[in-house]
Amino acid sequence: MRSFNAFARAAAQACLPPRTGRTVQRVRLLGLAALFAVQYAHAAPPGTWDFSIERAPLERVLMEIARISGQPMSFPSGLAKDLSAGPIRGTMSAQQAAQQALKDSGLQLTTLPDNTLTIVPAPDAPRDIGTLPPAEVRASVGSDFAVFTTGFATHIETPITSVPHAVSTLTRNLLASQNAPSIADALALAGVSSMSLDPTATPRYATRGFMTGQITVDGQPDKMASLRPVEAVEDVSVIKGAHADIGGTPTAVGAINANLRAPAVMPQRTVTVEIGSHAERKAVVDLAGPIGSTDLSYRTVALQDTTANSDSGYAGRRKSYGLAALGWRDAATEVAVGLESATSRQPMPPATFALNGAPVRLALQSPLGNADDNVQSRASRGYYKVSRTLSDDWSLHSRGTYETLTQQSVLWHLAPVINNTAPSLTFNLGDRSDNTAWAISNELAGKFAHGPFEHALTLGWDEFHERQDMAFAATPMLMPQNPFAPVLLPPATFVPGLQASQSVRQSVFRVRDQIAIGDRWELSGALYVNDYVAKLPRTQLQGTAWTPSMGLLYKLTPHTAWFADYSRGFRLNTGYFDPCETLLPERSRQLETGLRWADANRGLTMQAALYRIDAHNVRLVDVAPAGYDTQIAKQSSEGLEVSMQGSVTSGLDASLWVALSRVSGVSSTGFLPQAPFLSGSLWATYTMQAGQWKGAGAGIGITGQRGAPCYGDTPFRMPGFVRVDTSLFWHQKSWSVDLFARNLFNIRAYGNAQSGNFIPVQPGRTLTLRVTRSF
Repeated sequence: MRSFNAFARAAAQACLPPRTGRTVQRVRLLGLAALFAVQYAHAAPPGTWDFSIERAPLERVLMEIARISGQPMSFPSGLAKDLSAGPIRGTMSAQQAAQQALKDSGLQLTTLPDNTLTIVPAPDAPRDIGTLPPAEVRASVGSDFAVFTTGFATHIETPITSVPHAVSTLTRNLLASQNAPSIADALALAGVSSMSLDPTATPRYATRGFMTGQITVDGQPDKMASLRPVEAVEDVSVIKGAHADIGGTPTAVGAINANLRAPAVMPQRTVTVEIGSHAERKAVVDLAGPIGSTDLSYRTVALQDTTANSDSGYAGRRKSYGLAALGWRDAATEVAVGLESATSRQPMPPATFALNGAPVRLALQSPLGNADDNVQSRASRGYYKVSRTLSDDWSLHSRGTYETLTQQSVLWHLAPVINNTAPSLTFNLGDRSDNTAWAISNELAGKFAHGPFEHALTLGWDEFHERQDMAFAATPMLMPQNPFAPVLLPPATFVPGLQASQSVRQSVFRVRDQIAIGDRWELSGALYVNDYVAKLPRTQLQGTAWTPSMGLLYKLTPHTAWFADYSRGFRLNTGYFDPCETLLPERSRQLETGLRWADANRGLTMQAALYRIDAHNVRLVDVAPAGYDTQIAKQSSEGLEVSMQGSVTSGLDASLWVALSRVSGVSSTGFLPQAPFLSGSLWATYTMQAGQWKGAGAGIGITGQRGAPCYGDTPFRMPGFVRVDTSLFWHQKSWSVDLFARNLFNIRAYGNAQSGNFIPVQPGRTLTLRVTRSF
C-alpha cells in the first residue's frame, strides 16, 4: 500500500513507532506524508510558523503546511481529491493552519497516538487507526541522517526496530552533505569497500569480507551502477545478510540497493553548479512536481560533469546523465515509468604494483602509457513500477526494467610482476563488452491475523535474463616502459580478436512471512527457489537452488530490540573476463545477532551486530594471467560491526560505522586476501541554529583502516591509512554554498586490491565549490 510513495520519498522521511496491534489491520491507508521542516524557516514564536500559502489543491496545501512546520501529517489518498484550500497566511501553529485549510471541506483534523495529524470525514468520529506503516518513507523530523523505517521486504513500512538483521541506509541529506564523488565512495559510511580490480573493470563491492559486482536499483538488478551519479538517487541501503527481498537472489554479502529519485507531487526545483580540482565543472538540474491539475507528476534529473585533466597526467573525464520519469496515482493505484541514459569517458586510474612485500611508491606525475588512455561506457535503462491496493490488507506490486550497457577500453597496461621484479613492458590492451538485461518482479503482499499471531506475508516471483558479448584484443602490442621514469607511448588502439558470449536466466520464486507474537516477539522466515541456466563460453550450468532464511526479534523496550538470523545464500559466478575456466556457483550461510536502538525523540539510532559467514566456491581475481578469475574452495569471515546515525545534539548530525573483522581460508595460489582487522568511517556536521550565522556550519569526515595482507607474485601488505575530509557551508531556504576538501592532508593512500599487479592509488587533495539554488 504505497500510493503516496512517489512524493513521500522525494520530499521527506518519517519515523514510525512499533505496531499498536490489530487496529492496524483494519486501516485502508492509501497515503502517507510525513514532511519535515526546512531548517531555515522565517522566525516565529516557538510552536508557530509564518505561513504564506496561495490557493491550491487541498492535499498540496496540507503538504506545504507539513513541510514548513515539520509536523508529521497523514491522510488517506483520494480523501482530499478535487478539493481546494487557501490562501493560508499568518503566524500560527501547524494544527491551526491545517484547520484553516479544512474549513468548509467536509473533513476534520484528528491526532494519532504518535502525534501525527490525520484527516477523516467530518461526520465520522475520530478513530484510533494506529500508526501508519504502508509507505516508503524514510528518516525523521529530528535528523537528516537517521533512518527509522524501511519497507524493502514487505512493501509495508516497518519500524527499524522490527527488522531481524543489520541494515544501514544513507539518506539523501547524508549523501548531499558528504558530496562523495560516486556511490561507491559514499558506501564507506555503510561498511562497504569499493574495489577496482582492473583498470577496465567496473568496481566490485566488499562487505564483511565478500564481494559483489552488483548494486540493485529500486529492488532490480542493475548494470549501470558505476555510471549513475549520486545526485540521481534518493537513498542507498545496505542489507547485511541474505534475509531481504532485494534483487531476488540472496547472497552471503546481502544486498546493496539504491532508490532512484521519484516523481513528486510537491514542486521541487534545484540547480547546482560545482567547480573543483582538475578544472572540474559540473552542472545538475533536478526538477519535480505535478503536471497541471491532473494526478500526474514528474521528475527530471540532468547532469554534465567534466574535468580538464586527472591524476598521473592523463586526460580528464566526461560524464553525462539524464533521468526522466512520470508518476500517476489514484485512490488505489500508483504507477511510475522512467528512462535513464548515461555516457562516460574515464581516464586510466592512477595505480601501482607490489615489490618486496609493499606497494611501490611511483611518482605518478606522467602517464605510464598515453595520456588519452581511457574506458568509455554508454548505457540506457527503462523501468516501470506499479502498486495496486486490492483491499484493506492486500496489495499487488510489480516492477520491471530493461537496460543495455556497452563498455570499451583502449589503454596501455603494465605487464605483471614476475619473480619480484618490476615490469619493464607494457601491453596495448583493449576489450569491448555489450550487455543486455531485463528483469521483472511481482509480489503479492498482505497482512492477516491467526489467533495471537499477526502475519505480514509476501509471495514473489522474479525473472532475470542477461546476455554479454565480449570482444578481446586480437594481438596485444608490446612496448618497453620504465614505470620509475615513464616515457609517453603512442596512442593505444583496439582491434577486436577473440570473441565470447554468455547468457544467464534465473527464475526465482519466494515466500516470506513476518509474524508478530504479542508486543515483543517477532519471527520471520523466507524461502527462495532459484531455477537457473547459465550458458558460458565453454560449458553450461543448470540447476535449482533452495535458500532458506530465518529471523528472530525481541523488543526489550519500545525503542530497543535484540535480533538474530540464520540465512543461506546462492550466487552464480559468471566471470566477465575469463572465457576458459568455469566457475562453480557460490553457496554460503550466515549467522548473525545484534542489538538495535532508536531514541524516544527519533533523532538517533545505534546498531551493533556479530556475524559469521562461511562460503564455498568464492570468486577471486587470479594473479596470472591478469584480469582472469579463479575460486577459493572455502572462505570464512567473522566480525563485529557498530554503527550510529542521527542527531547527537542540537545542530550536530553524524553517521559512524566501525568494524572488527577476520577472514580465513586458502586459495589455489596458497594466499588469501584479507579484510583489514579494523576499519571505520565517520561523517559529522554542525549547523548554527540561531543568530546571523544561522545555517552556517562545518563538516568533518574520517575514513581509515589498518593494513591487511594481500597476495601477488609474492605476498605483500597493504598499508593502512587515515584520511580526513572537511566541508564548510552556509545553507538558506532558497540557496546553499558548500566548500569541500577531500583528503585534506594529501596523504598517500591505496585503494583495496586483490592483486599485486594493480593497486589503485587514492586521489590526493581535491577541492570542490558547490552552489545550489532552489526555486
